Amino acid sequence: MKVNYAGTVPISTLDWTGKAVVTIFFRGCPLRCPYCQNHPYLEGPELVELDFVKEQIKSSKPFVSAVVFSGGEPLMQEAVIPLAEFAKNLGLAVGVHTNGCYPERAAELVERKLVDKFFIDVKAPLDDPELYGKVAGWEAYKRAGSAVKKPPEEITTAIAKTIEVADASGLELELRTTAFRGFIGNEKEISLIAAWISEHIKNREVTYVLQQGIPEHSLQEELREIRVLEREEILELGKIAKGFLEKVRIRTKEEGEERV
Repeated sequence: MKVNYAGTVPISTLDWTGKAVVTIFFRGCPLRCPYCQNHPYLEGPELVELDFVKEQIKSSKPFVSAVVFSGGEPLMQEAVIPLAEFAKNLGLAVGVHTNGCYPERAAELVERKLVDKFFIDVKAPLDDPELYGKVAGWEAYKRAGSAVKKPPEEITTAIAKTIEVADASGLELELRTTAFRGFIGNEKEISLIAAWISEHIKNREVTYVLQQGIPEHSLQEELREIRVLEREEILELGKIAKGFLEKVRIRTKEEGEERV
């Protein structure tokens, strides 16, 4: 089996709060979010053997307690299943960063007890497919034979299903939104996202994280000139979310991760 592989961070303390992990980046993604920070990983094949990626995980084993599969979109690839199984057999915890578009693969990981924590993007209010489509790159790319094949209604349905799978599993769950000035993450939008989470999630231990988008790394050039939301602005958004949810954090370049 081949893996469409983007790279490895042998030791990371940023991808799973409180753990040192090895992070495996998968290439390919069904979305084209204009603010994507990992856009070099979105397209193009870079196929390697499964054993090559296993060796990356194994070599970090003495120094980490977990592996995180990220991307790109790791659940886009069947190879995530045997790699998660390999990691679990090494005694490592498994975390998955996902945009939520592949609920069936998330369910398979849960059913086979191959995952310990999901980190799921909630890019916009899930009951507003039109806005979600904008944030996911549907509008910008649909005219150009886009990689974004699914219409926004299918995308939001899939994400809601993935969140349902993760919630029902009883596993650790982090939901996160990246905020960009004038694009996504104003007070009303954060209120709607937090209210949706509060209404639909049974696990009251869920953590909601507001992330400070970094404009200069964006996929879409026009966004690179936007003024970054300051820490204080992100904190105010976090306080709004806190009105709906018990566990809220913010992540900024100024102070790293903070509890609200």
